Amino acid sequence: MKPGQIIAVVDIGSTKVCCCIASVAEDGHFDILGVGYCVCFGMKHGMIVDMGLVSRCIARSVENAEKTANLRIKSVYVNVSGKFVKSELINSEINIGGRIIKNEDIEKLVYQGTRKNSEVEVIHSIPILFELDSMVCTADPVGMFANVLKANVNVVTVPKVQINNIVISLSRCHLDVLGVVYGGYASGLSVLNDESKQDNQIVVDFGGGITTVNFFFKGVFCGLEVVPIGGQNITKDIAYGINVSRSNAERLKTLHGEAFESFDDKKNMILVPMQEENNTINLQQMTKSDLNVIIQPRVEEIFGLIKEKIDNSVFKSDFARRFVITGGGSMLTGMREFMFQIFKKPVDVKKVEDRSEIFGIQIGNDFSTALGMIKFALMSDNAAISPQNNLEPKEDDGLLKKAINWIENNL
Repeated sequence: MKPGQIIAVVDIGSTKVCCCIASVAEDGHFDILGVGYCVCFGMKHGMIVDMGLVSRCIARSVENAEKTANLRIKSVYVNVSGKFVKSELINSEINIGGRIIKNEDIEKLVYQGTRKNSEVEVIHSIPILFELDSMVCTADPVGMFANVLKANVNVVTVPKVQINNIVISLSRCHLDVLGVVYGGYASGLSVLNDESKQDNQIVVDFGGGITTVNFFFKGVFCGLEVVPIGGQNITKDIAYGINVSRSNAERLKTLHGEAFESFDDKKNMILVPMQEENNTINLQQMTKSDLNVIIQPRVEEIFGLIKEKIDNSVFKSDFARRFVITGGGSMLTGMREFMFQIFKKPVDVKKVEDRSEIFGIQIGNDFSTALGMIKFALMSDNAAISPQNNLEPKEDDGLLKKAINWIENNL
């Protein structure tokens, strides 16, 4: 991609929608031009359950990003996630006929490995290991000589109905879809650097509604597992356990919550806005231990399910030398230590580098998927979108246009 080209992504999660607008930099990296986000309604475990609500949330987050970037976007990359996303390793083979391997041969090999299915859409076909006449090759084999070329291909599929509903939601916001990215793949791209790609990694993305387990073979995405619970379940437990609103439960979790219950927690007091029967709020004191005793069982359940998914996968725990955790749920204090206790392997909490705050918005691990989607767009052949055909300067809307937009979004 050429410097100055624009990339826009929309990360639709169970708890929030995030839009990022970026410009390709001189060094092949990217600069963030605009960020917008809002609380997401109408999603459940990665699936749209209320298209009207989701469309409004997308429109609001995109509008906020456009304002900060002072640009209007027309096309975006979007993510998919949820328990219906599947990954399958398929063996593919083609006859080269004793000549130099070309790019077209790789495309044919990958395409041959994808099976046609009227109910699912293939969103990723990623070759992992190549074999040239029984010789294993981990690098790009283009330019090498072979008679027969084989490969293990990671084929990621999503139900067509899930993708179609996402495309329709974006079209309601007058946005075209350039590409679809699996959210866990994007999260891995955002946290794995060149040094970490030397070893196998398992990237665990703690989202709001789901937790994904993503396998990377020397930096190449090779498999996934999905746990259908996430940080939102911890928030619900707190809200129910001490009778506070969801928003207050989320704040308590963020400020005082820990994955471990320690002895000192019994000495530390915190203020809790308790809801009374007449809907009034009454501040009461409770120990930090009373909060964390609610959190710990759910954390144990999530990690137990993660371990079960890994043990039952084709990769097993021995696949990776270390784990990487990211996503909004990874910011809960003690998650790294808890995971180390379960798997007895080094665990890294990868933080979004050099982007702690942009345009007054705190950029944390909950933005890792969106930033990874930008990296995916940089890798994609069709990511190059000139500023002229993707966006235009954003002008102040007139009164009539604002009225029309309000009617479209609210009626």
